[in-house]
Amino acid sequence: MTVTTSEARATSERRGGEALLKNVATDFEAIFLEHWPRVYGVLVRLVGDHAEAEDLALETFWRLYQRDDVRELNLGGWLYRVASNLGLNALRGGKRREKYELTAGRWEVENYGGADPAEVAAENEERRQVRQILQDMNPRQARLLLLRHSGLTYQELAAALGVKTSSIGALLARAEKEFEERWRIIDP
Repeated sequence: MTVTTSEARATSERRGGEALLKNVATDFEAIFLEHWPRVYGVLVRLVGDHAEAEDLALETFWRLYQRDDVRELNLGGWLYRVASNLGLNALRGGKRREKYELTAGRWEVENYGGADPAEVAAENEERRQVRQILQDMNPRQARLLLLRHSGLTYQELAAALGVKTSSIGALLARAEKEFEERWRIIDP
């Protein structure tokens, strides 16, 4: 069996590529093992939650793994900068989430604070039934009802649906009739 020069070169390059992949994996593992405790420690102190710190540390190392220029980086500085940025972003996100949750809670108390639980349950069930009817209807008619209920004018409805303004009245009457017929089946 004769091996040509190009086949020998291809085999050599393939073996070299495999060795390079092994070196990259080995190098990354060494970097990970060396820097993990400090990166994780910084994040635990920053966010105050071990599970979140672990997730953020893993994200930091994942970002490092995706980089092509690892050898050109000041590795320690880069890792700590990325980790601290991820930690600070997580803290900001938590504050935003807390603000939204408090606002939603206040809204819930203001709107349903003194309401009878049975009434709230009935309202929720009615909303579910309306959504189901709209889902089962012709999409164009459902969209027309939703947009009209949202306060759009006939001109705005016509533009949104791509029809003449003069036809909106008839389309709306048909959609309302179909909705009423479906409602009567659910709530006789």
